[in-house]
Amino acid sequence: MAVFTPYVFRTESTWHAIAWSVMLTGTVAFIAVLIRAELLIRRLDRRTNSDASET
Repeated sequence: MAVFTPYVFRTESTWHAIAWSVMLTGTVAFIAVLIRAELLIRRLDRRTNSDASET
């Protein structure tokens, strides 16, 4: 998606370029949230497993 951004900015209207930028920003933010959630889940899972092995 990011590869096509220069093409979109050159060929599309201003409103399409703005919409494309919003969509690209939203996609990047969504992926960042998914990665952060995955890291938090792994951290919580690691804590749970380490507590179980000590007993």
